[in-house]
Amino acid sequence: MKNKKQVGKALGSIPSGLFIVTTKFEGKEDAVLASWVNQCAFDPPEVTISLGKMRNARLLIESSGVFIINVLGKESKSLMKHFFKSHEGSIFEGLKTRKGLDGVKILTDAVSYLECRLSDAVVSGDHVVYFGEVVDGKMLKGGEPSFHVRDNGFNY
Repeated sequence: MKNKKQVGKALGSIPSGLFIVTTKFEGKEDAVLASWVNQCAFDPPEVTISLGKMRNARLLIESSGVFIINVLGKESKSLMKHFFKSHEGSIFEGLKTRKGLDGVKILTDAVSYLECRLSDAVVSGDHVVYFGEVVDGKMLKGGEPSFHVRDNGFNY
């Protein structure tokens, strides 16, 4: 690529939301901050999420076949920061949650959530794109969803 710096700026200018994807399989559960989440179909309603190949949450999604997308709001800075830290105990410690589809945690301080059943997965470069059929969801706190743009489209 001869113009990587300019391509990086152009890629980074694509706006994306901020989400916490939660999942669980047997006794293990995880949550990951994600920004590459999109609706991809109307009937049935489906969404895509893209997770780096090294994310532990991927294995739980692939084993359980379920995940929940928690939509972060503009006022969710403390909730977002919680997921930037490393956690010795449960990643959900100190957060308000309730159980959703197959016992996967819903973050009750999110704007909204979507409960999804995995319908497909495609490896794409250094990420895996998961397709999920939306089987339930609800507005929670409401408000404006958070979004951001990056300075450089070659890293988070």
